[in-house]
Amino acid sequence: MTPYELAKLIHMELSPVAPRLSAAINRALVDIGEGSVLVGLGPGTNENDDVSFQESESINARAGETDGVLAKIHEMMWKLEEHSSWKVIIDKKPGYRSNRLELLYTLIRTKGDL
Repeated sequence: MTPYELAKLIHMELSPVAPRLSAAINRALVDIGEGSVLVGLGPGTNENDDVSFQESESINARAGETDGVLAKIHEMMWKLEEHSSWKVIIDKKPGYRSNRLELLYTLIRTKGDL
């Protein structure tokens, strides 16, 4: 699966539930990509360079749907990790209301294991 096909699939699945995560993954796969084998292009552009960035999101879910939203996010993260060198660390902030998810995403491209 190419990065563009993967970005399209993830966008179709995630944009209704987590639009900021979908946009961040699109940036990771399409704009930053897997890196180039060329040398001298600048920091983060070589395929062996580690790259990371963060995005945060507040998701309002109906009562009882927060588990479904998190399940959909994790399903797409497995797809991302299976077809690219990008990984996503998801931190959940305790919400003051049960139907609000406060999430912080850290997207990492690394050639080694986390």
